[in-house]
Amino acid sequence: MKKIINILFLGLFVLTLFPSCKKNTFSVKETNFINGKTSLKVNYFSAYQAKPTYQIKIDGSRVSSNLNFPTPFPGGGLNTGGGSYADYLAVEPGTRTVAVSIQNVGTNNDSIALASANVSLDANKFYSLYFVDTATNTSQILFEDDLTAPDSGFVKYRFINLMVDLPAGVDLYFGTGSTSATSAIVASSVAYKQSSPYFTLPINTGTVWSIRPAGAAASTTAIATYTSASSTTNQRVYSIVARGYNAISTPTTDGRVRAISLIFNR
Repeated sequence: MKKIINILFLGLFVLTLFPSCKKNTFSVKETNFINGKTSLKVNYFSAYQAKPTYQIKIDGSRVSSNLNFPTPFPGGGLNTGGGSYADYLAVEPGTRTVAVSIQNVGTNNDSIALASANVSLDANKFYSLYFVDTATNTSQILFEDDLTAPDSGFVKYRFINLMVDLPAGVDLYFGTGSTSATSAIVASSVAYKQSSPYFTLPINTGTVWSIRPAGAAASTTAIATYTSASSTTNQRVYSIVARGYNAISTPTTDGRVRAISLIFNR
């Protein structure tokens, strides 16, 4: 069978199996089109308590090693698994079947099917596929990614709400802290499985991300916070994801816990 998957970077399996100990260090690696192909990133964010290890297949061919939740593939992010690069898979355009499963030990066969989606992909475009919710409620969202760099001195972001029990929306704040005096709203009322428009922020203006239910007063306690140095990385592009369940706040070892992650896009 002719393989349709080409990996955009060397040593992909090594990077996935042995991630850098500097997990939240971003290394710049430009992503370029492969003529006639489409570029795809798979983000399995179905929030199970036990955080199962999983593999990814495209059209029946395994394209990943065993991954730990939550790992953008290929590539990585902040408050995720994976490496330090903003990588994509190069895939033949058209309708592709993307499947996530728990591996049958010692083989590439599926032991437990977790998710599957048929996605239509155009040539010379970048896409991110997200899987959300669990069991029979598992669903998927396909977003086209805009990797155009912002002006020098700025970072570009898009905010995505993957919190099942906050369907009415989530507000995203950014600043030097998570209180109303130290942060400001940068994306508002983003409904479940929807994204905000892209927005830019000047570098070195803050490090703390926080989220609140849509419309909640800025003075209320944030339901989740994350501190990163992403705002110091000039002209980068990130997807910010609110994930998990609002009802689950502890422990952090629970895969359903509410959290914020940043995915490397460029």
